[in-house]
Amino acid sequence: MFEMLQLVARSDPLQLFLAVLIFDIPRFTLSLLSLALFGMRRSITADPPAKLPAISVIIPTFNGGSGLEPTIASLRRQTLPPAEIIVVDDGSTDQTRAIAERARARGLVDMVICHGTRCGRSPAINAAARFARGDLILTVDADTVFEPTAVARLADAFRDPRVGGASCNIAISNERDSLWTGLQSVEYLMSISAGRSILDVVGAIACLSGACSMYRRETFLRSGGLDVGPGEDLEYSLRLRRLGYLIRFVPDAWAETDGPASSIGLLRQRARWDRDALRIRFMMYDELSLFHPLERLPDTMQRLDFIVFDLVPTLTLPFYLIYVVLLFGPNAASFLGAIYVLLLWISFFNMALAFVMFGRSIGFFALGTSLIFPFYQGVYLKCARFFSYSSEIIFATSRRDDFVPPRVRRALLKDRG
Repeated sequence: MFEMLQLVARSDPLQLFLAVLIFDIPRFTLSLLSLALFGMRRSITADPPAKLPAISVIIPTFNGGSGLEPTIASLRRQTLPPAEIIVVDDGSTDQTRAIAERARARGLVDMVICHGTRCGRSPAINAAARFARGDLILTVDADTVFEPTAVARLADAFRDPRVGGASCNIAISNERDSLWTGLQSVEYLMSISAGRSILDVVGAIACLSGACSMYRRETFLRSGGLDVGPGEDLEYSLRLRRLGYLIRFVPDAWAETDGPASSIGLLRQRARWDRDALRIRFMMYDELSLFHPLERLPDTMQRLDFIVFDLVPTLTLPFYLIYVVLLFGPNAASFLGAIYVLLLWISFFNMALAFVMFGRSIGFFALGTSLIFPFYQGVYLKCARFFSYSSEIIFATSRRDDFVPPRVRRALLKDRG
């Protein structure tokens, strides 16, 4: 171990800088230190508004009957109760419709919209938005459960008339189900709780969470609603930014959602997210261009956050590993091992600070997963992202994403050539 650390100590600054960049050392450490030292959180006022906003909740679901009742129950426990709850059964083949109708009969749900066949998440939300009567629309996945003050805190962000959308803080509810959900729990605390908190301070939030986001109904309808292609949450967030609206993240508004419990399910989820992000950012919104006329500084920062901390480290990872092997020869494994030890200590520091700042408890399971979290985030997910980006660049695989029903995808591609 001592020899490994000596190897790192003798490395020149360029080698250490590349390791820092490739393996995500600065991203969350700097965010957490800034938040802790300077109290850099955009405050939500505690004064009650003159008029409470009416909130329409839309729950689109395809075969999500098992999670529907807990989601509805958590919404009914809110300190700011929703004016209405609309469930869209998007062609489910399980008991979703029966569960939704039973909830409507009990007065827990105000409207149930049933699609004969699956149309997709975006069309389901857009259809329900036409019937919504509230000032604000809250879109919720059927496996999302809210803390009692979450909706009120989200709605409070809209006191600023410039805000077009806001999303809440998310934790993994099934973190003890498997190693993968435990790792996702730590990852969400780092990337969402810490990462988005600092991005919110500088106005650089790029993506409203698909699991739970709130919009102004009038703006939502006037701007055309969600795109029916994959990656609709990111696309609509960037569209709002281009239209001049602010996007907010509310760290004190907490919700919990289920994460994929298997490695295959996790890789499928991330492959879809990564392909969509690349396609939307660079093919639809041309965010790789160095200069955007009249672009605001926060928009530049959100672009650079993705390019510097995500795209560049991912696409250069294989070449960096080759560089290390060529540079250190037989000592390459020792150098990478020493870097991992360094990453591990920094990761422990980050997690301890994040757990304290965001009031999350530390269990033995979370401590156990933290031992491999640097590998999970810096190598496993980055390799998966590299293949996702490569497949999108070479084969445009997002065009065959089964998240969008085939007939909707065919119509979409026909309209867009």
